[in-house]
Amino acid sequence: MRLIRISVPAALLLTAVSCSGTSSSGAPPDVDEASSARVRRLTRAEYDNSVNALLRPTTPLVMTYAFAPEDTILGFSTHDRLQVTSLLADQISVAARNIAEVGKNVLQPEWTCPASVPELECAEKFIRSVATSTLRRPVSDDEVADFLVLWQEVRRGTDPATSARYVIQAIFSSASFLYRTELGAAEAGADKVVRLTPHEIATALSFAITASPADAELLAAAESGKLDSADEREKHARRLLDTPAAQRHLYRFVEEWLGITGQASLNKNNQVYPDFSTAFKFSSQAETRAFINHILKERNGSVRELLNADYTYADARMAFFYDTQPSMPDGTLGRLPLPPNRAGILTHASVLATYALFDSSSPIRRGKFVLGRLLCREVPPPPPTINLVPPEPVFDQTTRARFAAHTNNPTCAGCHRTLDPIGFGFEDFDGLGKFRTVENGLDVDASGSVELANGTLPFTGAAELARILATSDDVGDCVPLQLFRFVMGRDEAAIDEHALADMRSAFRANAEWRLGDALVGLVRSPYFVHRRTLSPE
Repeated sequence: MRLIRISVPAALLLTAVSCSGTSSSGAPPDVDEASSARVRRLTRAEYDNSVNALLRPTTPLVMTYAFAPEDTILGFSTHDRLQVTSLLADQISVAARNIAEVGKNVLQPEWTCPASVPELECAEKFIRSVATSTLRRPVSDDEVADFLVLWQEVRRGTDPATSARYVIQAIFSSASFLYRTELGAAEAGADKVVRLTPHEIATALSFAITASPADAELLAAAESGKLDSADEREKHARRLLDTPAAQRHLYRFVEEWLGITGQASLNKNNQVYPDFSTAFKFSSQAETRAFINHILKERNGSVRELLNADYTYADARMAFFYDTQPSMPDGTLGRLPLPPNRAGILTHASVLATYALFDSSSPIRRGKFVLGRLLCREVPPPPPTINLVPPEPVFDQTTRARFAAHTNNPTCAGCHRTLDPIGFGFEDFDGLGKFRTVENGLDVDASGSVELANGTLPFTGAAELARILATSDDVGDCVPLQLFRFVMGRDEAAIDEHALADMRSAFRANAEWRLGDALVGLVRSPYFVHRRTLSPE
């Protein structure tokens, strides 16, 4: 049976305005301007989390394993321009059927009806409960009536279990499930600054922290109208930050922010890098994964510790690669002190290898990585007339000399004046992330400089650069911006400077620069809970 097909967000706007849940407390807006009302498609992680929040299986279900890959904007897959192609619509339909098969059994106590109670009464109660949980808002009587008609149609000639299965499938096939709304109350009118509804605030807060629907405590706060209070929002944000779901969500942020999501497909020339192997790739990725999780769980998401830690979590293979003494048997991860030539995640082999070429290091990639990801400075694409092929490795020059000659073009000089001094400072590490002082029999020059708000700072080697960045106000401004882009799912606009100021203030209030504090600053901001309603066409 073919059920509701997913339509475009614009269609959802027409229906969601009339059923966006209970209105806000009636208090006037706290701000005079706000970002635009919108709807946002769930990411794959958010989709799976939403399914698991309703069904609560012993082992979390992964229903999106076959979904089409998500593209990225500004490095993040959480952006609000995610679309539903015909292929994805078919995949969603299949997933909804599979969810319904599981759900009819898991939710059997909710749709099973005692003999003393009319079946339609039980069906209506079941529909209202499941739809309210799944659609993240109180459902209207009209919506319940539509689902009840479906129940009755299927029920002819079948059993209640089949009706329950089709109802669950219909709910999970609906655009109201697949899209989150940020619209405000239906009666607000066009082109007005309004508060989000209490359930929209609860949903926005929960997805910002955990990529999951609001839990019972947050929903209770929404029902009681408490979420207009910044203190109340902070209380729930800090509570949710202590959950494993928040750690997983922040892990995804760090991975996408640093651009290291594609490490599984990393490949290197074995003739140039004999240390490279499947086992090495596994060990280096396991190191970075364990280190990030340690920072998030044990160090409260400290960005400064992430950037300048003098230790890592790695196995004996990586200890040997780093020329340091392992304290654990091969294959076992443990805390490993780093030599002075390494500091934090920027000098992890997995990161250095990611920002390198198949057969050599890449000053350009590494410089662009620091500028774009850590300093939030846009690096424009090169002119179309420029040859983008990197220079071939040779055996009588260093990589620095080759790239300096390659980029010594007046057309490129503007960008490379900023890029190259950063990238050249990484030249104490080869394309696999191995420390070196000599290349092709020639001394390596790893001197560089980075332009910051307080001036141009010279450095030698990636470790020194990492320590500079860990104390730089430029990074202190950039990280909250990157987190804003990830959580809000869009690029920043002029109106967002207020919310960003709140994030940056909270982020810098603690010397550790904790990611959770930046999120608290965001959800406390009045701009987080206000939107400008859409104007008539």
